[in-house]
Amino acid sequence: MKGSKILSAVFGVLGILLMVATAAVSIASRNAQPRMLESPEAASTQAQHMMDALCAGDYEAAQSCIYGQPDLGAGEPEDAVSKLLWDAFTDSLSYEFTGLCRVTDTGFARDASVTYLDVSGVTAAVPQRAKALLEAKAAAAEDKTEIYNEDNSYRNELVDQALNDAVTQALSEDAQTVTRDVTLGLIYQDGAWWVVPDQALLKIISGVA
Repeated sequence: MKGSKILSAVFGVLGILLMVATAAVSIASRNAQPRMLESPEAASTQAQHMMDALCAGDYEAAQSCIYGQPDLGAGEPEDAVSKLLWDAFTDSLSYEFTGLCRVTDTGFARDASVTYLDVSGVTAAVPQRAKALLEAKAAAAEDKTEIYNEDNSYRNELVDQALNDAVTQALSEDAQTVTRDVTLGLIYQDGAWWVVPDQALLKIISGVA
């Protein structure tokens, strides 16, 4: 079924963010020469700004807080199915700091606990759901030309609708959240504090954690 190919593209919307963000942050922070300040208040505020932006779905604001300002893939998906997943994921994001700023070799760090939608758990059964919806539609149809193309594949608009309905069902019936511990590194460079997310947070941002 062509739906499986479309579905794999949908799931890639969030996953593409990780590789870009990881490379940019790793290269940028490696050469940084931070200057310590007496108070971590400004560093802590920057960490809070970034996490608040992430949880609001404002990736442009979030990446402006990260050292090297890597492209986190700002902007909402254009197609309806991807937008359903995107909205559910960003709506589910929340965090709380689990301690005060602590000193590190490069500046400060702030630990946090992040809760978010288990995207893989939602999408796991979507292909089967979509297939069942399409088969039910085909069985009920009196005019098969409304269901199939000339090559006997499902019409694109029906596949899109089935995927949309399948994701909607999955979000309603299968959605669960998970909580992970993350660490935000904080370095002082060029007169400002910058956040260096750890791998755990980058994976959460990408939707693959």
